[in-house]
Amino acid sequence: MFDNNPDLIQDPQLAPWVKIAPLVLIHDGGGTIFSYYCLNSIDRPLYGIPNPHYHSSGTWEGGLPEMARHYAKLIKSVIPRGKLIIGGWSLGGLLSLEVARILVDDPAIDMLGIVMIDSVYPRSLPSPMLPITQHAVEWSPYTRQETREKVTRCFAESSRMVSKWSLPKWGDEDSATEDEHVLRTATTSTGCIKPPPVILLRAEEAVPVTGGGVSRVDGYRDDPLLGWGHYRPDLITDVVDIPGHHFNIFNSDERLEIVTGRIRKACRDLEMMAINDSRK
Repeated sequence: MFDNNPDLIQDPQLAPWVKIAPLVLIHDGGGTIFSYYCLNSIDRPLYGIPNPHYHSSGTWEGGLPEMARHYAKLIKSVIPRGKLIIGGWSLGGLLSLEVARILVDDPAIDMLGIVMIDSVYPRSLPSPMLPITQHAVEWSPYTRQETREKVTRCFAESSRMVSKWSLPKWGDEDSATEDEHVLRTATTSTGCIKPPPVILLRAEEAVPVTGGGVSRVDGYRDDPLLGWGHYRPDLITDVVDIPGHHFNIFNSDERLEIVTGRIRKACRDLEMMAINDSRK
């Protein structure tokens, strides 16, 4: 899983004349891409990017933007040109937004869109109705202690970086919300670039918690956009519900069959959007 980065997870045998956009999914906060290996066939090449620092105590001093710059180079190493769809679960969706901001400036890449898998807007509610609680990872009895320590460290580092993250600025100021204007006031942007379409797969349920609180990933659960309207009202092109809560999306065959189908359709929809836009 960590020998190659990006790692080719699915490689369907397509006819040479079939031109289909590969999907690159970025790791979640735990740093691994194990969940993406659980998916059924999505009928297109599927790559996964694990955290290169998973096996070490290394940190990304430049935060999510530094990670995104490195991941953009990794993507270009296997997909140097052509159509591309990126995305990820949780943190992977946040990183895909930052990577997309880099790759939309690359004339060799046709960035068709982003598939966010229950990625929640990272700014806290100004006055949450219920206390926010941290979710305790539910380990399998077969999970090695070494793995638990590495995943826990990656989660802690991810939380630190997200708390300091200034979301990417695109330059089309009229489409941005007040939040985006505040986020990178010191950053200048050349040109007027809109983000690619984003399809958000949204978990239908809230994470069960004890003590009357709410999980940190459910602060915007009642908002169909999971809070992203505070960043840009035009960011999310479509919202598609998926069964389960944030942490068990990939934990059963039934849910995996559904979420795979939703990812497969999201990619096809993004391709169709690009075709329709080219005809305008």
